[in-house]
Amino acid sequence: MSITTEITPLPGMAPGTQHQLTIHKFSGGQSGRSAYIQAGVHADEHPGLLVIQHLLERLQEIEQAGDLLGEVAVCPFANPVGLGQNIFGYVTGRFNLANGENFNRNFPDITPAVEAMIAEGAASPLSSADIKRRFAEAIDAIPAHDTVATNKKLLLKEALRHDIVLDLHCDTSATLHLYATLHQQERAVLLAGCMGIETVFLEEQAGGQPFDEAFGKPWKKLTQAGLANPLDCGFSTSVELRGQADVNDEMARADAEGILQFLAREGLLRLTPPLAPLAQVETYPLEGASHLQAPAMGLLVWKKRLGDTVSLGELIAEIVPIEASLGTPRVPVYSDIDGKIIVQPLFKMVRTGQRVALLAGKTPLAHRKAGQLLQHF
Repeated sequence: MSITTEITPLPGMAPGTQHQLTIHKFSGGQSGRSAYIQAGVHADEHPGLLVIQHLLERLQEIEQAGDLLGEVAVCPFANPVGLGQNIFGYVTGRFNLANGENFNRNFPDITPAVEAMIAEGAASPLSSADIKRRFAEAIDAIPAHDTVATNKKLLLKEALRHDIVLDLHCDTSATLHLYATLHQQERAVLLAGCMGIETVFLEEQAGGQPFDEAFGKPWKKLTQAGLANPLDCGFSTSVELRGQADVNDEMARADAEGILQFLAREGLLRLTPPLAPLAQVETYPLEGASHLQAPAMGLLVWKKRLGDTVSLGELIAEIVPIEASLGTPRVPVYSDIDGKIIVQPLFKMVRTGQRVALLAGKTPLAHRKAGQLLQHF
């Protein structure tokens, strides 16, 4: 058993600057199973950064007790460039200020190499070790020169070494929820149950090549082609740890313990006391998620709370038109589906057309298309 820290320099962005990527690796017994966990791809989302710190403390204890059965790799901050984008006191870490790109989009795509593997016509499934070796060759062949592209390539290269990949995020103001693919529903529900997450969004393909999709799509293609054993298929998910203001030890400690509960059930470690009961989980199609838009400009005042169940046409908020003439009434905001409120904006001054809620619904919406399910913001 061992604990190591790998620090990889990134190409400089300007004279006199240097960024680096840090990954802590905990190696246990010979289970052959491994997991990779990161936080802060969106560098303005900080709950996961604290969860990681609690996780690192517990992993050290578990390793020292001899209860680590596999390998766990942890990246405490996955976007050093975004963390440095501080403008007048605000970390603007969701978009790359150099080109406006969302930091969690357009990760390297190794599916062309996977499609070539499929075209080889192998008669039986490849071993997990052989698949990972080919993944490593494919990601190495993709060029990356600038700081951000190199960072993305290194993150994905590390992830592709592992069986389980957890990408920790948050929204603006939200309940716990996570995103996963339909073919990984069972494991997504297990993770949610371990972490007390009641809402799981499932999709065939979100689109935009975010980190979890860049990892999961090659595995899915191989599994569908019969070249990967479904039991060995790599699992990836984006875990949304409430909202940006939800950074405190109590919640972070509970979230870290939930992740450890999941890793224990996946055979990567042993926990004492024994495993806790699983929470109840509800799954929703991502095509049924409504990004409700503001019908007017003004100050948003909520009539419902996060997690509340709402009905189609129900009043859930009002917008106060602060520049209107005296006596102008508030503008009502109605739910456009039967569902549950998952996300509200942290800041309540809104513009017309801005998203004012993410609502989870069971019925797919006609305008929501597979491959185009992620908002830019």
